[in-house]
This record gives sequence, C-alpha cells and structure tokens, in this order.
Amino acid sequence: MNSVQHDVAGKKFLILQDGREAHLVYREIGSHVWDLYHTFVPTDFRGKGIASQLAEAALKAARAETKKIIPNCSFVQTYLKRHPEYSDLVIME
Repeated sequence: MNSVQHDVAGKKFLILQDGREAHLVYREIGSHVWDLYHTFVPTDFRGKGIASQLAEAALKAARAETKKIIPNCSFVQTYLKRHPEYSDLVIME
C-alpha cells in the first residue's frame, strides 16, 4: 500500500492504490481548526488498516501544525477512542 499524502489544496489526506483513492477529508474552520468529517476506503481495500493510516496522518499533521480538530467523521471518533494520546487535539463546535 502506498503512503499517505496530504493534499492541502483538496483538503484531504489520501492513499492512491491501483488508480483508486482512499481519503479522509476535512474543512478548515478559521485558521486553527480542522473539521475531519468523512473517511472513504474502496470496498476491496477495507480491513487493511487504511482508514487508520489516514486518521493517524491527519492527527499527526494537526499536531505538527498546531491545529485543533472536530471529529465529525464516525471513523475518526472511533480511532480517537482507541488512541487517547490525541485527545488534546479535540474541540467541540
């Protein structure tokens, strides 16, 4: 599987594999908050940890860029429950 890329202009974290894209998309709210609102992984790529790779990359990037996050995506919410080390990034709307 390919590595996660951050498409800043497209506001998404993505992995391209066999010409298809898995992604986690976000909205910027002001200059300090990302609303992580949707994760998609093509059906035949599921169960391989790709969504977790996307979530981890987004959270690490948020921390590196001193952003806070709103976890509106249900997968990101689940990921955060399993990885409380990122709880300091979370704010609610």
